Amino acid sequence: MAAPLALLLLVGTALASDVDINANPIRKVVNLMETMQAKIEAEGKKNDELFEKFECYCKKTQAELEDEIAKADAIGNVKPEDIAAKEAQLQQLQQAVEELKSEEKEEEDALAAATASREKEHQEHMKAETEHAGTETAAESALKVLHTNETDPDKLNVHEAVANPVVPTGFLQVRSKQLPGEVNAYIKQIEETSEENWRQEVADDAKATGLFENLKSSKTKSIKTVLDMVTKKQKKIGDMKVEIVNMKHMMNGGAEALAENKKMLAELKKDCAQRASEQDEKKAIRA
Repeated sequence: MAAPLALLLLVGTALASDVDINANPIRKVVNLMETMQAKIEAEGKKNDELFEKFECYCKKTQAELEDEIAKADAIGNVKPEDIAAKEAQLQQLQQAVEELKSEEKEEEDALAAATASREKEHQEHMKAETEHAGTETAAESALKVLHTNETDPDKLNVHEAVANPVVPTGFLQVRSKQLPGEVNAYIKQIEETSEENWRQEVADDAKATGLFENLKSSKTKSIKTVLDMVTKKQKKIGDMKVEIVNMKHMMNGGAEALAENKKMLAELKKDCAQRASEQDEKKAIRA
């Protein structure tokens, strides 16, 4: 109620100093009131913006001071032996990290060795596959020669069957005096033995592959577990180093800094509260 009355008095004074007998007095009052109202609103908006910035400053600074005070209070009164004990813990953690790194390297080396061994086994398996295929081809070629000459025994050359260029050296152990049927049986026996060995080779390779995959999975999980532990301990080491620095700071005059921060925080809260109260009053006057 006081604000509108003051505004009317101000308007009346302005009218008294600049009276135009030819103008409409009421219109002048209305125009002047509108001008003054716009000016008051503009100033009020600017004031609100400034207060918002000040309020932001209050909140940020208060949070920072409270954080510093909380950290200092958590440390408390520090003695040299407290710092020594904390540094001993830090050294133990660092040693544990080095041991974990060594363990991780051992696991990596074991996995690499197993991988190399498995690759070598697989190469041997591929070589055996090639030899088996060669034996099958040689046997089929030898049997084909024998079968081609079965209708003319007089022209049958047994040595030709077993000494064919694609026939393995082992086939040449067959004596040329053996009968064609015996040669045929011998070749089939070699072919069957080769097939049996190959089936066993395939089974062994499949078993070796399964064992390797299980080992690989186990080592991979173990390595990941160790690395996770290293990461956690390294973070703890970082936090502990900061804590030791703060402890040394508290022992070397940090208590005075703590008292100063508490004093500054109390003054800040008081100042911010006062400015907030003044802002509320200004808003009420403009309303």
